Amino acid sequence: MEAARFGLHGRRRPSKERSLLEGRSWAHVGNALRVGSDLPGAGEAFLTSRRLYAAGADPAGLLDPSRVLDLEASLRRDQRLLPQALALLEEAAKACPYPQGVARILVKKGKTLEELGEYERAIATLQEAAPLIDGELEPLLLFAQRFNVPVNLCFLGRHAEAEAMLPEVRELAERRGNDLGLVRLRWLEGRIAAGQGRIEEALAAFWQVREEFIARPIAYDAALVTLELAVLLADLGRTREVKRLARETAPIFKAQGVRREALATLKLFCQAAQRETLTAALARKFLADLRRA
Repeated sequence: MEAARFGLHGRRRPSKERSLLEGRSWAHVGNALRVGSDLPGAGEAFLTSRRLYAAGADPAGLLDPSRVLDLEASLRRDQRLLPQALALLEEAAKACPYPQGVARILVKKGKTLEELGEYERAIATLQEAAPLIDGELEPLLLFAQRFNVPVNLCFLGRHAEAEAMLPEVRELAERRGNDLGLVRLRWLEGRIAAGQGRIEEALAAFWQVREEFIARPIAYDAALVTLELAVLLADLGRTREVKRLARETAPIFKAQGVRREALATLKLFCQAAQRETLTAALARKFLADLRRA
């Protein structure tokens, strides 16, 4: 990708102020490409952004210096370069001059730590963000902060603590009509039920959430909950239901554009289920592989 495609460079050498603005503009171009799933193009855009931004200057201090770092961190997380994303977010949090901006960065940092498997640090980071959030101005950020704490508690096996937080999370979702938030809350309820041995309750939640994600469509989360279902069904020895799940899975996720790495894991799951060689331990391995992908 060349900068000339977007008409950002003229014949004259840009001033330091213009170079800084162009660097920020390229960061937003990169973020748009990331959202459109063009990760290689986004990577090139951020290389251009870094070069221009480093040559620039903001003598009046009018621009938030954390924004470019924050946007690049989102790309690195999508590329599964999680330590790099974490370093960028830590730098961004130090550079951001606004409490609400720091809160947003900390919530993203908490999610990145979760994906790294550092659940205790994720909870601590989310709790650090809590007093900085203005829930009236950013209700979705407040929901994300409140929701992600019990998610991490579940990964630590602290299901009773997670369950105690659910009423507030539900109230936040219902107050703002956050339908997708309510679907994710139902998923969390299923995980908590499974962790406390209420297996039929968990299965009912997971089946419901899977259908919701497929219908929307949110393919990656649908794939995750499918494997969470498979773990429970395999634990119960319900082979016929696991095979049914596998038959339905592959064509749905192939049509919805699941990434190659995730599709490979789902293919192995389907093959094992059809051959009746899928154990609960193998299903858990596939689930861990899918989370990494």
